[in-house]
Amino acid sequence: MNAKSAGNKSTKVLKTKKNNGMLITVAALIAVAVLVLGGVVWMAQRGGEANPITFGETADELIEISDTGVIAVGEETAPTVQIWEDFMCPACASFEGQNGVPIAEAVEAGDLRVEFHTLNFLDRQSASGEYSTRAIAAVQCVAAKDSLPVFFDVKNAFFDQQPTEGGGDRSARELAATAEAAGANADTVECIGNVETNGGMEKASDTADNSQDSIREVTDRVSTPTVAYEGEVVEIGDPAWLDNILA
Repeated sequence: MNAKSAGNKSTKVLKTKKNNGMLITVAALIAVAVLVLGGVVWMAQRGGEANPITFGETADELIEISDTGVIAVGEETAPTVQIWEDFMCPACASFEGQNGVPIAEAVEAGDLRVEFHTLNFLDRQSASGEYSTRAIAAVQCVAAKDSLPVFFDVKNAFFDQQPTEGGGDRSARELAATAEAAGANADTVECIGNVETNGGMEKASDTADNSQDSIREVTDRVSTPTVAYEGEVVEIGDPAWLDNILA
C-alpha cells in the first residue's frame, strides 16, 4: 500500500458514522472544558473583588454603610472591632445576648467602633432558603434610615426572635413589624417590608459574598460569630474580651 492509498484510506475511516460521533464528542468535550475553565477563571476573579453596593447617606452620622455593605457604627477614632455574624446562627444569638448591650453602650459612649460583617451561609436552614439574606437587607434598612440606638435595638430584637434553625423563617413583613415594635421609624419599616422588591435582597446577597471574602483576611475558618481586633481573631470565650479592648 502506497502513501497515497494509505492517506485515502485514513480519510475514509474518519468519515464513518462511528468516528463522526467521536469527533463530535471530542469537540463537545473541548467546548465544555473551555466553558468550565472560563467559569473557574470568572469565579477566581470574582472572589478577589468586592461587589460594589450603593446606599447613599445614612440618617445618623454615627452609622456608615460601606460600598461592600459593612455597617460601621461609632466614632472613627475609637478602637475598632470587626464582627462577622449570621442572623440565622444560634451561637450569634447567644453572643448578642451576652455582648449586645455592653457593645452598644461602649459605642454610644464613644469608646468603641464596630464594623458588622453579615453572612448568609445559613440561608439553607430556613424554610424559604433566604432568611439570613432577608435579615441582612432588613438591618441595612435600619442602618440607612434610623438612629444608632434604634439600630442596636432592632438588631437585638432580630436575634431575640431568631427563627428555629432547620426550617424556621420570618417574612419581610414580620421583620418590619419587629423593627417597628423596637422603635424603627416609618421609612425604615416600609423599607424592610419591601426588601424583596426594592433591591434590598440583591444588596444583601452581595454584602454576604463580600463578608465571606473579608473574614478570610483574618482567619481560614469561616464561622460565626467571629470577632477580630487589629487584624487578629479575638477569643470571645473570655468574658473579659471587650473590657480588655476598651482598656
